[in-house]
Amino acid sequence: MSPAAAKLAHLEAELVELANAQFESPEYGRLLAARYTREGAQAYEVQRVHFVKNRRDCWGFVQGAAPLDVKRLIWAHEREELMGLGGVPDHITLSIREAELVGYPKGEFERSRPTDLAQTCFWAWLNLARSRPWLEALAASSILEWVVSDEIIRGGGIVRRLGERMEADLGIPFHKQPTNAVHVVADIEHANLLMEVARRHAHTEQARQAILRGARDSLAIERIWRGHQADLIEGRL
Repeated sequence: MSPAAAKLAHLEAELVELANAQFESPEYGRLLAARYTREGAQAYEVQRVHFVKNRRDCWGFVQGAAPLDVKRLIWAHEREELMGLGGVPDHITLSIREAELVGYPKGEFERSRPTDLAQTCFWAWLNLARSRPWLEALAASSILEWVVSDEIIRGGGIVRRLGERMEADLGIPFHKQPTNAVHVVADIEHANLLMEVARRHAHTEQARQAILRGARDSLAIERIWRGHQADLIEGRL
């Protein structure tokens, strides 16, 4: 292995550990222990739609600041999320369908609003996307795909684990959950984007540290978001 390849492998290993460490946090512990009721599932799913919309905003800002080759990579990623692919609807539509599946009134999502805590997390992620150098901002958005990836997270990503809990608590088969079933497949590929960009652009220690910094800062926000999701499921609001 060349010195450059060894440095990238070390970077990837650090990112993998950062993503897996999320599952050892108190916030993830509460979320993974939470039990779904229909009302809790509705609250969770509606705020999750707002999270998905925030992801589209953040990726848009990242794409705008990135070099042309990275813009193309991001667009390949976002085309599926925004427009759907291969007959599968866009991910916002899928998320709304999942909210309706657990009983949220059909056609009522547009009347909903993010909770105060959710909105604060969304503003924080937008700040990373808009104010940080492009490589750091890209890492901040991309690392959120890593916690979903069954290939990266030991024991399965967060979407699979929550989807299986929903199946156990509410009796909705995992393969019939519109957004969960798609994300466990899609986010394996999406998680590869960051390392592809690193292979092209992270040729200095400064660049590699920027990636780690963006990932760490985003995961700090994400821990707060996961704790809030636990509150939603448990009906603590």
